[in-house]
Amino acid sequence: MSAFMVGTRHIDLLVSAAIGTRTDDQLRWFATATDSSQPRSMSDLQWARPDTADAVGAMLLAENAASINYRYPNDEPERPTGYRWTRVPVPGPLVVLKAIDCFDYQACEHPGRETSQAWRFCDALRRKMIRQLPGYSAADGWEYTGTTVGSQR
Repeated sequence: MSAFMVGTRHIDLLVSAAIGTRTDDQLRWFATATDSSQPRSMSDLQWARPDTADAVGAMLLAENAASINYRYPNDEPERPTGYRWTRVPVPGPLVVLKAIDCFDYQACEHPGRETSQAWRFCDALRRKMIRQLPGYSAADGWEYTGTTVGSQR
């Protein structure tokens, strides 16, 4: 399977899911990678909000382009320009999780991927969507003791 540039609607979905519909549901992530021995700086915290949506989407498209350009160095370089976010309905966490997986696959080709802001954004969005899966908050397992029976195994 070859890598490709995802469309703006795909990015719109990721950004819309990150922003959510409530201000207390907006995604946040750290812009830079640090090892666990270094404390995090709150000034490094990024937020997905309507006023940052264009920049978040542009960051994701730039990461996708970096991957394509690394994977296909002899092709005409991808140069995404002028992303403008449009809020789209978020169909549910499973669709968003699959969209994250697609984006990750399209943006995984270059060596800096796992230290990129886009990777941290996708990781945070994936965790947010998992928490929204039906039954997640009621399921046993936070401190699993081996006593769960039935459908929550």
